[in-house]
Amino acid sequence: MLYVKFIKENYELLKNSLSKRGQEEKAEWLDIILERDKKWRALKQKADKLRQKRNELTNKIRELKSQKKQYDLILKQAQSVPGKIPLMENEMSELSKQINSYLEKLPNILHEKVPLGKDEKDNIPFKFFKERPTTNSDLLSHSELLEKTNLANFDAGRINSGQGFNYLTGELAELDLALQRFGIDFLLKKGFKLVVPPLALNKKTLGGTVPLDEFNDVIYKIEGEDLYLIATAEQPLVSLNSNKTFNKEDLPIKICAITPCFRKEIGSRGVDTKGLFRMHQFNKVEQVVISDHENSYNLLEEMESLTEDFFKKLELPFRVIEICSGDLGPKQTKQYDIEAWFPRQQEYQEVTSASNTGEYQSATLNIKYVEGEEKKFCHLLNNTMVATSRAMVAIIENFQNKDGTIKIPKALRKYMNGKKKIGGFKK
Repeated sequence: MLYVKFIKENYELLKNSLSKRGQEEKAEWLDIILERDKKWRALKQKADKLRQKRNELTNKIRELKSQKKQYDLILKQAQSVPGKIPLMENEMSELSKQINSYLEKLPNILHEKVPLGKDEKDNIPFKFFKERPTTNSDLLSHSELLEKTNLANFDAGRINSGQGFNYLTGELAELDLALQRFGIDFLLKKGFKLVVPPLALNKKTLGGTVPLDEFNDVIYKIEGEDLYLIATAEQPLVSLNSNKTFNKEDLPIKICAITPCFRKEIGSRGVDTKGLFRMHQFNKVEQVVISDHENSYNLLEEMESLTEDFFKKLELPFRVIEICSGDLGPKQTKQYDIEAWFPRQQEYQEVTSASNTGEYQSATLNIKYVEGEEKKFCHLLNNTMVATSRAMVAIIENFQNKDGTIKIPKALRKYMNGKKKIGGFKK
């Protein structure tokens, strides 16, 4: 989340940013935060002076005792001081809670070049790759094709775990792994370091990576434990370097991971009754970059370009869109999405997101770098390399044949023991 010093230094920019997000009503929170912070600081100053006075009186009593002189009057003064300090500390604690309650719900400052807009309809497509295939009325939905070719078992997933969980079998499971391995190899060649992270984080750590109000709606809680299942590898990757300070020369730090991801709700549409597009559990290759302020937005462009190249290798039609101010999430300062073309649905749909969160996460996780004499909070960036379930749906819809087979993109064939296609109806 943001912090008080940031708000003081960027007050007008934040007010303007809230207006661009369509959240003008939150502008008054800035004044509430600063006013309560002023009270907190005044109380701290008083409490510090009282502690100093208490120490001085204690030392004076020791001195008088050693000289065998009377100290009753000073003792009475000293005894009155400790009772005042806890009262001030309680008031300070309450003010801190009030300040944090606003900070937790205050969205990040927008980058100056984020396009204005109210919602997803105002997002701006600015790059297109490959012609969209012509409409084919014979196309089967991916779920229907997978069931007919015994490549997935949706019913068993629903019976054993519930809606939004599936079994991938045979060659489809191989395709999932092929996408994972290709994604990791792609990133390793670009200088990323592979990490195997924990799949569960405690509340304090998770709260540094995602707004707390998302917990109940999105994150799975492990009963009886201070642990939550990760919704994305971004969460353990950005928290890997909590409380660490880098030298500017050591940045950027580029790390990646492949993990299962767990989400209670998948957007406003919920999970699929049958299918792979919206699930409670899916696999994803994620990239995270730790940057200084100066280079972070250039790195965002590089990360986005990297993922474009990856999807070009998959031979899928896609477009790149820039997310507008009204559709941007609370932690993002700027974001690009890649949307693949899904011919059965006759629409583009999101398959990856690349975003810069500025200092929003690093301030809470205390990740800094040294520049000259100054310490600054790092900028943290994240980008989906590939969410395998959505990529598989795009491959199935774009490359299915009338005989029920699915063509495998050339880049994936070496990860599938040379197979050029999978599936097919039984004769």
